[in-house]
Amino acid sequence: MTYSEKYMAGLLDADGYIGIRCRIGARTDLVVEISQRAMYSDICDSFKEQFGGHTTSKHDGKHLGVAMKCGRARMCLERLKGYMVVKRQLSTDFIKLVDEADVLKSAESVLAFRATAKAIKLQPQTFMPNYPSRKWLAGYFAGDGSFSVKVCKKTGYAYPTAAVLSEPRYSNGIRLLHKAFGGNICTLSDGNILWQLQLSQPSKTREFLEHFAKHLVEKKAQAYFLLGCASNGNFRDGNAIREIIKSLNTQQHRLSDPAGESAKLVRDIRFDIAKKKVGRPLKRQSDQLELTQ
Repeated sequence: MTYSEKYMAGLLDADGYIGIRCRIGARTDLVVEISQRAMYSDICDSFKEQFGGHTTSKHDGKHLGVAMKCGRARMCLERLKGYMVVKRQLSTDFIKLVDEADVLKSAESVLAFRATAKAIKLQPQTFMPNYPSRKWLAGYFAGDGSFSVKVCKKTGYAYPTAAVLSEPRYSNGIRLLHKAFGGNICTLSDGNILWQLQLSQPSKTREFLEHFAKHLVEKKAQAYFLLGCASNGNFRDGNAIREIIKSLNTQQHRLSDPAGESAKLVRDIRFDIAKKKVGRPLKRQSDQLELTQ
């Protein structure tokens, strides 16, 4: 399967590494790496088919990656950076830095070049388009996004949430999502930035997921399941919805037809549960009498 360049740009924004190789007596080289869980090896195969490079195995074979250097890395960045959001400026700056560099003739020159590259990499990425493209968002959410569900103890309703976690210098991706769809952004104790979007309102679920769900590879089953619940009007069968999302988060790689399987799962959800009253409880009649005396 061949993935679109917009999807691969979003994935590189989320799970990609862009760097520079420095050696004494040689010109500097661009380096690009992408990593995915082994169950999604077709994504790595698509990168390798389109840009070349070599496959790597990580974490005892649980993850696969594709590493590209020199001309192959440049070709990858030149073709994808126009669709990238998070690392577009970094790609442009690194290409320029490599083009203008001389042969590194000493250990000192290598250290100085690495310091320059590190300073560029630490700069905040500020590029911000008007709206996230559908395929880019599918790749980006596949890399850094997640779905979870909490259940209200009082009503039993499900409160699904879409979330994306980011390093501070790469937070323009989630700030773009915040600009487009709303939600909340917070800084965690480890310094990372978290964007969360509540999907408990069916209209919000459809607004967000209908924008890119059909382009997803990872997390497609979860997205289609939540869309199915939203189409039926409510998320009142909270415990059942939470358990299905938990199951899909761990088992979806076994699904040959995520959309079809999610449609079957929606049929197991009860949408006839009566709406429960929420809000402050009414005062008892005896309390009201005391207040009027």
